[in-house]
Amino acid sequence: MDPVHLHLMFNHLPVIGTPIVVALLLWGIVRGSREISRMALAAAVILAAVTYPVFLTGEPAEDRLEEASWVRERLIHDHEERAEVALVAVLVAGSLGALGLWQSRKGRPLPRATALLTLGGLVLSAGLFARTALAGGVIRHEEIRPGAVQTVAEEGTGRVAPQPRDNDPDDRD
Repeated sequence: MDPVHLHLMFNHLPVIGTPIVVALLLWGIVRGSREISRMALAAAVILAAVTYPVFLTGEPAEDRLEEASWVRERLIHDHEERAEVALVAVLVAGSLGALGLWQSRKGRPLPRATALLTLGGLVLSAGLFARTALAGGVIRHEEIRPGAVQTVAEEGTGRVAPQPRDNDPDDRD
């Protein structure tokens, strides 16, 4: 298994995991359950911990793809920049989760402010991971790039005609 495969496999952990942890923490806060909230905080810490190795697989994956004829360096750079911001956000959220676990040790109540700050950090992280994932998908999937041309079969002719999509001024090389 090479770095590209590892990156493509593991990048789904933060993208899918963050909304799940958000839902779990929100459920714990709404129910007023210390146990569920602490479980969500622990999950936030674990999520932050596994996200860093996901980020680290990106550079070797980029190095492996540099010579491919279809690669557009600007798209990879955009994905990498977004990933860095998302990584910082989830590391902050995970740190807040660790703080909440420490504050609520030995049966102490979890401070609501820490739980809400962690929740906010996770919501922000989820949005940033969604943007990062989209930028990553655009690297290989031309059909989701702004300004891409879709091909549509012309009815009854068997011919395929290009259909322009909305142009995005940010989609320049």
